[in-house]
Amino acid sequence: MTYHFIYNPVAGHGLSKQNWILVKKFLLNIDFKFQVHETQNEGHAEAITKYLTSKNQPITIICLGGDGTISEIVNGIQNFNIVTLGIIPSGSGNDFVTATKIPTQDPITSLKFALTTIPRKINYINVNDRRAINVVGFGLDTEVLKFYYKLKWSSNRMRYKFATIVKTLFFKWHHSEIRIDNGAWTPVTSLLLSVGNGIAIGGGIKMCPEAKIDDDYLNFTYVNKFARIKTLPYLKKVMDGNILKLRAVTSVKCKKVEIKLPNKTYQYDGTIVQGSDVMNVSIGKEKINFLG
Repeated sequence: MTYHFIYNPVAGHGLSKQNWILVKKFLLNIDFKFQVHETQNEGHAEAITKYLTSKNQPITIICLGGDGTISEIVNGIQNFNIVTLGIIPSGSGNDFVTATKIPTQDPITSLKFALTTIPRKINYINVNDRRAINVVGFGLDTEVLKFYYKLKWSSNRMRYKFATIVKTLFFKWHHSEIRIDNGAWTPVTSLLLSVGNGIAIGGGIKMCPEAKIDDDYLNFTYVNKFARIKTLPYLKKVMDGNILKLRAVTSVKCKKVEIKLPNKTYQYDGTIVQGSDVMNVSIGKEKINFLG
C-alpha cells in the first residue's frame, strides 16, 4: 500500500502548510515511505487524485486541508475499491471532520490515528454532475457564503458568523419545489434547504444534526416560512446547534432530493454553483474506504 499526502498550502490561512512541516518531520523520523503532492490552484487536488487512482493499484490518500480540498479529492476518485482516504484536519472550519471519529487536537495525533485505524465504509453525495462529502445547500447558506467570501477579516469563523447574522437579519423567502425519494412535487416557501452527509457548516453550525456519514441516507433539513419577529430567537437556536427545536424546521431521512431552484444558485462543501434549474441530490452508489 502506497501512502500519498495531498496538501493545500493555503488551506486554513497556512495551517495546512504548518501541519505538513510537522507531519513530514514525524514521517522521516520513523522512516515511513510516502509521496507528497502540493496543490497549486483550485481543482489541482482533484486532478492529482484522478491521476493517482487511474492506475488500478491500492493506495491511501491522506488529505491536509479543509472541506474544499477533501471535496476535490472525492471528486477525483476513479476507482473507489482501491482507495483509502484519511484526513489531517487543516482547514479553517473542518466541518466534515465534525461528523467523523478523527481526533483534532494536533496534526500528529490525527496522523497516528490515520496510520493505525481500520478503514470503514462511508457515504458521499451526488449533486448534479459533482460529488459532495459534507453538505449541499440552497437559500440562506448560499447567500451567507457569497457575503462571507467578500469579507477580508483574518478569522474565517468570525467572518462566517458575521455574514450569517447580517444575511439572516435581512433575509428573503425562497419559493421552490421539492421532491423526496421520487414522491410528489411539493411547493415550499423556505429560508434555506440543506442536504447533509455531514452535520455542520460554517465552522460548526449544525444544519443537519441527525446526519450520519455511514448510514446510507441523506439528512434533508429545511426551514419553512415563519413570522419575522421570531428571527433573532431562531437565529440563536441555530447558532447554538438546536435547529431541530424550531417549529418551522422539517428534517427527514431520504435517499434522494430534487429541488427546483428559483435563482439557479446552490452550494456544495462551500463551493458556489450557478446556472442550474434543478438541484438533483442523491446518496452515492459507491462507498469510500475511510480512516475515520
